[in-house]
Amino acid sequence: MSSSEAARTRTVQPWLLIIIRLLAVCLVAAGAFFSLNLQIHIGWSVLQQQFYGFIFAISLFTALLIFPALPNSPRDHAPWSDIVLALLGASCGVYVMIFYPSLALNMADVLWHKVFFGALAIVLVIEACRRIYGFVLPVLTLAFIVYGLFAEHFPGMFQTSSIPIERFAMELLLSDQAMLGTIMQILATIVLVYVVFGHLLFTMGGGTLFTDLALAAMGKYRGGPAKVAVLGSAFFGSISNSAVANVVITGSVTIPMMKRIGYRPQIAGAVEATASTGGLVTPPVMSAVAFVMAEYLQMPYGQVVIAAIIPALLYYGALILQVDLEAGRTGMRGLEPSEIPNAWDVLKKGWPFLIPLPVLIYTLVWLLWQPETAGMFATFVLIAAGYWFVRDKPLRWWYDTIADAGVQVTEIIIVGLLVGMILGASSMTGLSFTLTEPLLALGAVSSFLLLVATAIISLILGMGLPGIAIYFMQVTLIVPALVKFGITPIAAHFFIFYYGVFSLITPPVAVAAMAAAGIAKSSPWDTGIEACKMGIVAFIVPFVFVYSPTLLAQGPLWLIMTNFLSASVGVLAIGASLRGYFLTGISLPVRLALFAAAIGLFLPVDGHHALVFVNIGSLAVVAVLLALNAKASKTPGTNVKASSAGG
Repeated sequence: MSSSEAARTRTVQPWLLIIIRLLAVCLVAAGAFFSLNLQIHIGWSVLQQQFYGFIFAISLFTALLIFPALPNSPRDHAPWSDIVLALLGASCGVYVMIFYPSLALNMADVLWHKVFFGALAIVLVIEACRRIYGFVLPVLTLAFIVYGLFAEHFPGMFQTSSIPIERFAMELLLSDQAMLGTIMQILATIVLVYVVFGHLLFTMGGGTLFTDLALAAMGKYRGGPAKVAVLGSAFFGSISNSAVANVVITGSVTIPMMKRIGYRPQIAGAVEATASTGGLVTPPVMSAVAFVMAEYLQMPYGQVVIAAIIPALLYYGALILQVDLEAGRTGMRGLEPSEIPNAWDVLKKGWPFLIPLPVLIYTLVWLLWQPETAGMFATFVLIAAGYWFVRDKPLRWWYDTIADAGVQVTEIIIVGLLVGMILGASSMTGLSFTLTEPLLALGAVSSFLLLVATAIISLILGMGLPGIAIYFMQVTLIVPALVKFGITPIAAHFFIFYYGVFSLITPPVAVAAMAAAGIAKSSPWDTGIEACKMGIVAFIVPFVFVYSPTLLAQGPLWLIMTNFLSASVGVLAIGASLRGYFLTGISLPVRLALFAAAIGLFLPVDGHHALVFVNIGSLAVVAVLLALNAKASKTPGTNVKASSAGG
């Protein structure tokens, strides 16, 4: 368990720990069983909702025990009050697991036990999510519930029929549009499988392979450790559902390395936070959102992955460039040769860990397997390929590894249950459709204002949540308005996902930046500001691909390449502007000119014929300014550090 994880969880009594770990292993086993549809192959008649009830029971039981209720709650044991709450939470899931077949026959009937367990589940899920993720999402959930109960008293377009509390409690638990609906289906199968895959990969030693390969490739260059952080975190972040976990795991190694060669603490923290967060939007896995997005858009998974490639390249290109320019601005060097592993030796030692990812992509893209089936197959391949490295581990090690993965899944399940509650409430009240009206009215005034408002809402909704939960929160509440206004569906989905994800580095919350700041021993606010500068492309590109889906690989190849190359030069210009350095320091007026030219280069040429001239003019400005900077760098006596205005 990471130090960050340990700081927000507690140690429970030994007998409770045995129960929790056993249940976590059972959760993983059940998820794998249903992911492969084995219940059908063996002729076992069980409803999906009964499976969800099992997952529900384990997740709520675990969360209420390992996460303290308050900062001053006991950290060395679970108090009896929490044990009672955990048992009550488990009883809600067991109720669904045992009685759902009969409940489904009279779903509309108001029965006391339906109301009791429904209300109990609502209260305990909200409390569990508060303990894990804070107050933002629970308060938002309560707002939706209060609206449903008192909708007839709201003014104007928000006035509608109130929902009786008995029906609300029943349907939020039992309806396939709420807690036991699509979100639970995806989390309990697809997401569970990929959490286990990622956890096994790094526990078995695969993480070391990718870090060492990045170190071998980039270590000798100036700012080498920062570039290692970028590459390593990009890979780990793609299969991780948590940017914060990514920061803690990779940042505990890379941040001290960056500081040692001269990066300021806030810069070192920002690099790791930005790289880790970007992994959530990086193919092929995109924290499992790629599979979910494909389901919502009714398109092949491979098409979603292809759409994600160009924005990810621009994002990480900008990050690598800024890291390099910052190193050049402050006169850093690369690591000593003795500190850099030999790439061939790294590959000879760890090449088996390279096998599962191509297998995963092949089964998903070419064989068109279901995501959960492909993920389970890749997991089996990983175990077979990596077994040599853990062959001396006792059976208990495998048990503990699976249990740890199961505990990770429970956190995601809890937030999924709460999001399902929000979506169920908004569906029952029609609020999801009502909320689109103000956005559509704003869009009628200006499409740009619509996007700005949507970006702000996405930043707020995404605060502190895992990537998959961020997407679920927005896809029902915001995307319909964008699509109704005429925005290409895939662009609408990527737009809200990008802004939701990058709330993790956006102050004032910026939980990924805060985690990195804790390791770097820097100011969380300063780290968040630097992270926003490092990740600036993530705030620009979504506006571009809404107006021109060419950056999502939609359209003629020549146009896709034209806009990609233009945006790539924009990345260079905006990096030099923000870092105040190219080959030597850059004055403030020139930095401002470069920034403006960069925006011009991001504008897609297919948006309007006049933009062709904007692109050409911006390209000329960048070429002239950087050429002058290169010439100035050759002037004898130029002091690189002194001439820079700083980052």
